[in-house]
Amino acid sequence: MLSWAHEGAQAFEILRDGQMLGELRPDGTGGFRLNGASVEAALTFEEQRQDSAQAYPRRIRIEGRMTGSAVGFRNEYTLLAPAGPLPVEGYGLSVSGDADGTNESEHDSLRQWLAAQGLPADTRPFQELHEQETGRELRVWYEISGRRIDGRFGRLGGETPMALVESLFRSEGGDLKIHHKRPGENGRFNYHRQSLELADAITAIGEDALVAHECGCYGYAIAGDFMTLGSSLYHVEADWLDDRVGAEFFIGFERRAAFPWLGIGDRLRMRNLARRVQAFILKDASGERFAEVALELPDDPPASGLGPITYRVDHWSDDGERRAIARIEHDGRGIQILLSGTSESFDERLEQLDRLFAAMPVQVMRGDGVRDSHLLEIERLVDAVRLLEKPDEERLADFVSDIDAASAARKVGALLQGKAQRFVANIEALPPAPILGPGTAALHARTEDQE
Repeated sequence: MLSWAHEGAQAFEILRDGQMLGELRPDGTGGFRLNGASVEAALTFEEQRQDSAQAYPRRIRIEGRMTGSAVGFRNEYTLLAPAGPLPVEGYGLSVSGDADGTNESEHDSLRQWLAAQGLPADTRPFQELHEQETGRELRVWYEISGRRIDGRFGRLGGETPMALVESLFRSEGGDLKIHHKRPGENGRFNYHRQSLELADAITAIGEDALVAHECGCYGYAIAGDFMTLGSSLYHVEADWLDDRVGAEFFIGFERRAAFPWLGIGDRLRMRNLARRVQAFILKDASGERFAEVALELPDDPPASGLGPITYRVDHWSDDGERRAIARIEHDGRGIQILLSGTSESFDERLEQLDRLFAAMPVQVMRGDGVRDSHLLEIERLVDAVRLLEKPDEERLADFVSDIDAASAARKVGALLQGKAQRFVANIEALPPAPILGPGTAALHARTEDQE
């Protein structure tokens, strides 16, 4: 069993079967120090405004080294806007062409949230960034919330990056794809807020690109509808706790003790409950599951944030047998990972878990109910343990990168290996390649100029 426990909120003790492996200590700036019997490593975090007059965009740099080693890695990207929690990410903005009063209340709530983050209560800088990048108005906050562009991962002092990371947009007919669009009056597309679909891409040098194609249902970025690794296709499907019915109201029946209601509910309350995930299901190209991360939720989850969650991680063999990988408890004070199985060694079971997380980058990048930020912390613990057990350059690289940018494609390839025929789809079934917005090159140029 592995555990990661708070020590007076100043550090995390990492234990294996009750024995101390090491300590992970936040440095107060976003970085960490990892100390173990055989390795000491440090992550430093730095963020710099690209325009002194505006809070965003910001260039984020995370660097990591092991003590006594000349090798280090840098993970950097441009952050266009702060990531908002679940209710905030779904806020709509007032845009031209809307009827008077449309989204005014939500837009005002968004301004209030920005002010609560210590930022000006003004969405115009973010609207201008989004329009510069995409050529269209910012309609829903999730379209820019926590978005990263021009991400690069590589060795310190190296000129050529080892991997590129980009939060892009899904394409359709060479244009930006609007989620579930359908013709409305006068031939205009009319579906909710005409929100864009996203596509997060990880491209390691010499490897196929790993891409999470995400829908924008009800104004939220949710699970990866499609995941592609070159010509391989699989799905990371979210199984929601509650179903959504109707455009402005929710009608539903919850069979658990969690939310005992039956009838018509308030739209905001019900849509937030509908975002409670009870399982992430990984399916092959034909829709057959090959792995699952099931969530055990408390009877009364908090109104915001994720709260305590227990995760059960399983995979299915080619003959259809379900096999447990791990049981993970995250209670807000610490993490416990109980690795399952007896035939494989500890390292083999830990590598299984690590490969599975690499196949779910859309879940571990950011969260608070949409992308599961608990999984980000669990993935960080797995990377820390792997580095403590075997301090080498590859594991240091994974520890520095929150989504294992340099190794994710290779790990996913290993996860799918031996089952290749299950992940081959007709060329027509593969989603189109993601595209940059028309102004993204200009934003990239600003990053180049700053450097």
